Amino acid sequence: MTEEKVTHSLDAVDSAVDDVAAGAQKKKKKPRKPFSKRAKIICTVIAVVIVAGGIGMWKWHEMPSFCATLCHVEETYVNNLSQEQGVVGTDKYGNTVTNSNAMMAVLHSKTQTTAKPEIVCVDCHIPNMLELAHDGVNYVTGNYTVPRNERTASQLEEWDKKEGSQFCANENCHVYLLGNDGLVSPEKLAAATADMAFNPHEQHHANLNPDCTACHKGHRASTIVCTACHQHQDVALPDGWVNWDTSQQIMVTAFNG
Repeated sequence: MTEEKVTHSLDAVDSAVDDVAAGAQKKKKKPRKPFSKRAKIICTVIAVVIVAGGIGMWKWHEMPSFCATLCHVEETYVNNLSQEQGVVGTDKYGNTVTNSNAMMAVLHSKTQTTAKPEIVCVDCHIPNMLELAHDGVNYVTGNYTVPRNERTASQLEEWDKKEGSQFCANENCHVYLLGNDGLVSPEKLAAATADMAFNPHEQHHANLNPDCTACHKGHRASTIVCTACHQHQDVALPDGWVNWDTSQQIMVTAFNG
């Protein structure tokens, strides 16, 4: 092969390499095509649907229907809460209550006091993720009872590590009962019912400090606990309320048939 041919071949190779390099460079620098108008519209619609769905789910989770839909065990409690106030009602066990206001869930569902005008499940049963996970596992595995075991205010607040009285009296409800420590003041509590012939909130026994829910029942007739010992006294029961013996019989019948 002559020198001239070799040189020509090398030039051809160099030219080819240059062409490939130039093509690669041109390909690398090729600008991306902007989103089409249609693509932008689709992305916007998807984003709006996701945001709206999230807002809707958040709002729904605050409604009683969410509790009843997600967990059929709660349906009884939601139906109980939804009853008309001040009429003959039904408790969570199916018993007749002569005045539905004797059930605190019904009495507080619509209120003209210092609380919100309408109280729903999550206003009292404030969601706690650990508690929800615990209850969810028990529900899925069938580790629960129907009817559910009745819990005290202290048990309802144990996941949030709060005192039982904070379930009923806090910055959102019955705030007038709170002392400087943020807890229920016994003096203020007694003063709130001082006009009653028998003041149930007087500290008659210094060694006793029952939860609010000992008397004030959420989803069944409230109870005058004092009648457990003072049966000889003619204690006037608020309309719809029951004495201790009747309250105990309600529980025995509910769980033992």
